[in-house]
Amino acid sequence: MSNVTHLESPTLAVTLSNRGARLVQLLVKRQNLSLLLDTAQVSTDLIDQFCIGGTVGPFAGRLRRIDASNGQSAVLLHGDEAALHRADWLLEHSSQSNVAIYTVSRRHGEGGLPGDRDFSVAYTLSDNSLMIDLTVSTTHDTPISLTNHAYFTLGATSVSALSLQMNAQSVLLTDNEQCATGLSMPVAGTALDFARERLLDDALMAFPDGLDHSYVLGSGRRDALAPDRAAALTNRANGISLDIATTQPCLQVYTASQLTAPLRPFTAICLEAQGFPNGPNHALGRSESWLAAGQTTKQRIVYRITEGSPTQ
Repeated sequence: MSNVTHLESPTLAVTLSNRGARLVQLLVKRQNLSLLLDTAQVSTDLIDQFCIGGTVGPFAGRLRRIDASNGQSAVLLHGDEAALHRADWLLEHSSQSNVAIYTVSRRHGEGGLPGDRDFSVAYTLSDNSLMIDLTVSTTHDTPISLTNHAYFTLGATSVSALSLQMNAQSVLLTDNEQCATGLSMPVAGTALDFARERLLDDALMAFPDGLDHSYVLGSGRRDALAPDRAAALTNRANGISLDIATTQPCLQVYTASQLTAPLRPFTAICLEAQGFPNGPNHALGRSESWLAAGQTTKQRIVYRITEGSPTQ
């Protein structure tokens, strides 16, 4: 059963759901402007199918797993049968209208992955920022990668109207099953280059089927208490900007090309700060993708909203 929690600051209003520890609404109060895809008339099944606003894990993105009993390879997407965005989380704590903490567990072997795993998501709202802390502990060595799967619109009706800037110089290459191989490609001078702010429409002209690319983020320095700036998304028509900072090493950029009715494709963008997709299976991500038995890890994502002047 889905239950909602409301957080409020002088600038923003947030609605959360225990279903998937989901970010349902992010509203700029002064303009009464929603920044997320409207799902008010969308079924829970469809919301789950597209992970809309949910906490994704135990391993975000695609992960190739070998079944030890038969040697067969299978590709898990966003946790598949153990997916956290489909779970009913427990609201552990809510106080002062600006903090909400959700928890859920997965048992050893559930979803084909090892370890009794305890997950926690803490949403903290300040004046113009929403901070998301993603924490997990395990009893066995296990692959871990969590993210938030919000679909951002910034008030636009098409993702083509939004502009994007990212602190990333390369994207991960994938195989024929869309699993990351551990190889990367520089994006400088290509249609995937967002080192400088540019309209997403420019990239979509080169990729008419949409973007669904994992960018390797800039500095390589990751401190759980000091997330690095990863990206900025802007709607020039209304002056709203979203800055994303994170401790995660990658940012999956997805322009929602697969949405189905009553939703429409290319009406939002996902900017998913996460670990290396398929990280346990390649050198680039192996050391960061495993959580050791008895250990706890925390990653942080910060969404900061700025209200500027329209420039169109």
